[in-house]
Amino acid sequence: MRRTTRGLLLAAVALLAGAALAGGKAPTIKDIMSRLNKPGGLYPSISKELKADDTDWDEVHDQSKTFAKLAAELGKNTPPKGSPESWAKLTKEYADNARLLEQAAAKRDRTAANAARSRLGNDACKTCHKEHMKK
Repeated sequence: MRRTTRGLLLAAVALLAGAALAGGKAPTIKDIMSRLNKPGGLYPSISKELKADDTDWDEVHDQSKTFAKLAAELGKNTPPKGSPESWAKLTKEYADNARLLEQAAAKRDRTAANAARSRLGNDACKTCHKEHMKK
């Protein structure tokens, strides 16, 4: 039941992300970050699933595909502060790591998936937020 509810929630997120991506206009930074990192978002869900003994790899792969699409859209936005060069560099790294997570999930490679997932969190967040996030 838990996975079904979470799956439905993530399907709705994926549908909204797809609609935003299909519209030609990049979703806002706030929308992307909310869908990826807020409680109930893709990052916490993927993280939890990768820690489980009975990882649902199909779910992780679907979620990581959506994650990678949204991460790729992030750099199309203008940063609220900081240099465009730094923004381009950091958002490219973020999108590259999201793509690596998707590839690892497709291969059901827990070690590679966790490595890519860890590069999408903590230090990457702090570095980008310090440089580009308005307080």
